[in-house]
Amino acid sequence: VQECADVICEGKILGVVNMRSECGPRALGNRSILCDPSIPDMKDTLNAKVKFREWFRPFAPMVRYEDRNKYFIFDGDSPYMSFACPVRETYRDELSAITHVDGTARLQTVKESDNPFIYDLLCELEHKGNIPILLNTSFNIKAKPILTTVDDALGILRDTELDNVYIEGKLF
Repeated sequence: VQECADVICEGKILGVVNMRSECGPRALGNRSILCDPSIPDMKDTLNAKVKFREWFRPFAPMVRYEDRNKYFIFDGDSPYMSFACPVRETYRDELSAITHVDGTARLQTVKESDNPFIYDLLCELEHKGNIPILLNTSFNIKAKPILTTVDDALGILRDTELDNVYIEGKLF
């Protein structure tokens, strides 16, 4: 967790292959690409270096459940990115990589019991002085499904400018 947090704090882009594969329209932390949403132009950097997708597509934030109201106007629970909620105005500029043009974000709340690795990573980011929010997007590239295999993850690491990939306890 500490090494992954260091990667993110350095402004690098991290792919994650952890635990069981996810099934559905969104990556929820086990097959994700993560980075720091407070870095200016991170959205454009991620699109240009790894995702190769349209500039206007938004990225989603992951936040600890207990921090959701500090950064967002949202009282509920959103473990599956089911809700778009307003980003608090005081954070919209600082979190521009996850804030859509209408001032909202498709929020994922994370509880320790849901995903201990992501929860601990968010805690470590805060410990290092960063905002404890991750930009989260599916671990895939344009026109491809979310990956399921280690070989796919290493292929994206090899064929794009993804900086690191975390696979079941190992950082590559």
